[in-house]
Amino acid sequence: MGKMSSRYITIDVKYPPKLPSVSVSPSGEIVEGSSVTLTCSSDANPAANYTWYKENEDSPKASGQIFTITDIRPEHRGSYYCEAQNRRGRHNSTLHLVGVTGKLPVILNVIRSTLVVLVLIPLLLLIMCMRKKKLFSCGTEPNEPVEAIEMQQNLRHDSSNSK
Repeated sequence: MGKMSSRYITIDVKYPPKLPSVSVSPSGEIVEGSSVTLTCSSDANPAANYTWYKENEDSPKASGQIFTITDIRPEHRGSYYCEAQNRRGRHNSTLHLVGVTGKLPVILNVIRSTLVVLVLIPLLLLIMCMRKKKLFSCGTEPNEPVEAIEMQQNLRHDSSNSK
């Protein structure tokens, strides 16, 4: 008697895209002038094609699984979503908010540095002025000969020793 096996059969189940997920890089604060990359992924058979939209706009922003916005500006702020589609159907991701902060951190650093410099300059001038006054407090005049200065110092020294 014997044993006989059937051939292997491959079953390829076709189905529409599942709910797409969106990831954002970099995560966190997006500063004006930088770039942001949105990536969409969905399980589908056949593989899904991806289209990116901005909320309340009809025309697509990009096609493909990855959408990169370079040199981001305030007008890029808003909610984006991707649509995954194949021959079996389509599915939209949930909205993903992209917030853009201005170049405020850079401006704040410039202002801080300027304030430090503006405070240090008068302080240094005050110290220099005080040193200069200390030099002239011995009673010397700017054009007085060196010998006269030495004589005055000797006279002061002698008078303090006699007391």
